[in-house]
Order: sequence, then structure tokens, then C-alpha cells
Amino acid sequence: MIDRTKIPAVKPSGDIHFPEFTITNLLSGIKVYLVNDNRYPVTTVRIMIKAGSYNDYFTDEYKAGTATLTGELLSKGTKHSNALQIAENIDVTGSLFASGFGYDGTFLTLTSYKDNSITLLNLISDMILNSTFPDDELNSKKEQIINSLISMQDEGSYLAERIFKYNHYKDTPYQYDPDGYIESLKQITVKDLKKFSEKYYNSENIIIAIVGDFDEGNILRTLEQKFSNVSKDSHVDYFDFKDTDNGKGVVYLKEKKDASQTSLFLGHSGIKRNNDDYIYVTFLNNLLGGSFVSRINKNLREKNGLTYGARTSFNAKMHSGDFTIETEINTEKTGFAIEEILKELNDIRENFVSDEEMENTKNYISGNYPLQLETSNAVSGKLMTMELYGFEKDYFDTYLSKVNNITKEKVKETALNYLHPDKLKFVAVGDINKLEKQCRKFGNVEIINKIK
Repeated sequence: MIDRTKIPAVKPSGDIHFPEFTITNLLSGIKVYLVNDNRYPVTTVRIMIKAGSYNDYFTDEYKAGTATLTGELLSKGTKHSNALQIAENIDVTGSLFASGFGYDGTFLTLTSYKDNSITLLNLISDMILNSTFPDDELNSKKEQIINSLISMQDEGSYLAERIFKYNHYKDTPYQYDPDGYIESLKQITVKDLKKFSEKYYNSENIIIAIVGDFDEGNILRTLEQKFSNVSKDSHVDYFDFKDTDNGKGVVYLKEKKDASQTSLFLGHSGIKRNNDDYIYVTFLNNLLGGSFVSRINKNLREKNGLTYGARTSFNAKMHSGDFTIETEINTEKTGFAIEEILKELNDIRENFVSDEEMENTKNYISGNYPLQLETSNAVSGKLMTMELYGFEKDYFDTYLSKVNNITKEKVKETALNYLHPDKLKFVAVGDINKLEKQCRKFGNVEIINKIK
């Protein structure tokens, strides 16, 4: 009979070779990644604009949400097609359209049958270079995002995370989420979107990846034609992120009268995404709270029965980052839960992890990594990550060998360097009458009445 209390033994895998790719530059200066893979008759076109909500900080009056709204409206009307016509052109080709808007970049992706590859380029280039940002579409999208933000005000986990980010990144370009906040969204106009696209949608910031089954000659000729007149003006927005922890040692409490439990969110400064130790930090995080069998989840869920789940994250961005711990806790046990979290942080800093933990974590990462390279869309995403953060071309080829060569000594060294219990700030959303006395011993208490 199989003993299901033990994780099955798995041999560590060797390196998974990233698909071969070439890099070329258009005459306009735009960088293009090409991955020719004819296993399936599918082509993915992904375009990244290296401008996200970080750049909102440098707009007039810091209108948070400008980058996101600019990206959202790219598919809502151009000089040649309105929103309905764009949607119909996507549907009639059987294409899949997706977009994403983050702190450091904006992404558009179209995937379709290989015979539609030139049509895809026509569609996506028109969106990026000829968008008109219709006023009615802007108002509709603003209302949609605002309603979403209002609905999330009822979620304790959202409130806790927002309080943490607002205070941790206070007065920096990462203070607000990419969607912005209600007051800032109301102020954004069509003029703001046009100014943002004119400033940032240029040959320096536009990166293109074509992955799948395609004719390279036809693709490059079409790209040269479509992007020949793109702006070559470049703008570098610099902000000096000082190595300090805003709110260090502060306990932020937010009242939520109807809460049946406490939404707990702890954290401090982390690392940038291009930090050489990112692989080690990721490994450490998987051990500590990045998987279901991690230490903090086992402690709070299985050992003490305080929660259904707890997790830790190193949220690494281009210019800064943070380390966070989040969970939903029985309100009467919130103080005890924080003590247990601190205990786990100190233990992994002071003692070596076990051989079994090392093996299980290596197997977990090695087993999941190939799944991240299964589709043309996934491969194009990896290429954009490599470009955005300036990785070496062999970064993904050598990833698993670096993971499998990590030692217990390196895990402890990484924990000492990047886990700092003394720099934590604490956020608890729930019944303040029950929370304040429990949490006072962890730092100065500050009551939050309103958040953006």
C-alpha cells in the first residue's frame, strides 16, 4: 500500500533547454525576438511597452491608473476601426486576445492559426500606433474599474494589502496599484492617455516577440512596414528608492465590523527582480511559505489550526520590491499567529533546513518549471521577462542547474540577508476591539480610517 503521508521520491531533473531564439532590430530601432516552432500551426504575437504604473508617478499631478487605462483603450478604437470592428476582426480569425498592465510594463498578446500571422500584426500594430482613445470608451472603462475597486472594499485581504503597499511605498512610484484609486481615476482624461502614449510608446520601449509557426521573411517585412514611423523619442524616468522601510515596527489596524476573522498582512523591503540572488530568494520562499507544504503554512494550518492557508512572497519589481506574509486568522488568535510567524522567520535564519526539505523544494521547482514553457504564449512571456529585467540570454537554460546546486548553507545565508523580523510592519483588518490589545506588543498601533 502507498504511504500517502510521504512525498514520492523524484530524481532532480537536468536543465530544460529554452527554445532557440534570434534577436533582430527593425530600422526604427524596435527590438524583435523570433522563436520559430512549427510543431503546431499556431503563432503568438506579443508586444510589450516598457511603461507601467511606475511611470504614472511622472505624469501631471500623478494620476495613478493612467498607464492601465491607456493600455485598456488600445483595443477600443483606432483611426481605422472602432471597438466593435476590432472585436469582430479578432473573432473572425479565431484569435485569442489578452492584455496585461503592471507596475513596470504593458502587454498585448494575440494568438491565432499560423495563416493569420500577418493579420495579427496588422491588428496589434494598429492598436499601438493609431489608438484614438474614445471618450465614451474611457468613461465606460473608468466606471468598470471604479466599481471593481468599490466592491473590493468589502474584502479584508484587499484592504490589508492596500494598507501595506500604501505605507511601504509611500511617496514613491509604487505607492498605488496599477488600477489606481477612485479619486485619481475620475480625473484621468483622453488628453492624459494621448500624452502618455506619445511619451512612452516609442521605439525604445516597444519590444516584440513572435513565437510559433511563421515565415520569418514575411514577418520582418510586415513589421518594418507597420512600425516604420514609430516615435524614436525616449524618456527615462528615474526615482531613487532609498533603502528604508517606511512604517517599520508599526501595527496598522483597520476596522471591519462584519469580519468573522482577521486579515493579516506582514512585510518589509525585498529585492529588485534583476538581483543576482533572486533564484536563491525564490528557493527560500518556497521553503518558508511559497507552497502548501511550506513551514509557515504547516505551522498555522496543520499544527495550530489557525487558518485554511498562509503564504509568503517576494514581490520583485524593476526598481524595488517587498517581502510579505498573508493569511486569514481566527481573530482571538491573531497575536499568537504573529508570534508563530516570527518564530518561523527566526528559525530559518538561525538554523539549517533539513535534507528532506531541500530535496522536496528542488523537486517542486524542477517539476513546475517545464510547465511554464508549454505554450507559445508562455515562451513569449519569458522572453519579455528576460528583456524587461535585462537577463543574460542563457538565464532560462541554466535556471534548473542553479536551483539544484543550492545548498543548505546558501539557504541560511539568503535568509540572513533578506528576512528581517525586526523590520516588519503589521497590518490587521477586523474587529479592532479584539485586535488592539493582542497586537500592541508588536509595535506602535496606528488606526487606519480611510485608504486610497
